[in-house]
Amino acid sequence: MKIIAISGMRGSGKTTLIRELIARSVAAGQTCALIVNEDGEASYDTDFLQRHGVAAEFLRGG
Repeated sequence: MKIIAISGMRGSGKTTLIRELIARSVAAGQTCALIVNEDGEASYDTDFLQRHGVAAEFLRGG
């Protein structure tokens, strides 16, 4: 199992990177999961996650 932690400032491309990693992993037949620790009001694209069969857990202030 590989675990990748991604962090960075707002607008730095974290979500774009995560979406690309998920798309490539699923295309390669790998299983993905996502833990989102978000303090802001922005929500994650749950439609994208569902289309790619990715389980997501959303945490606050963790």
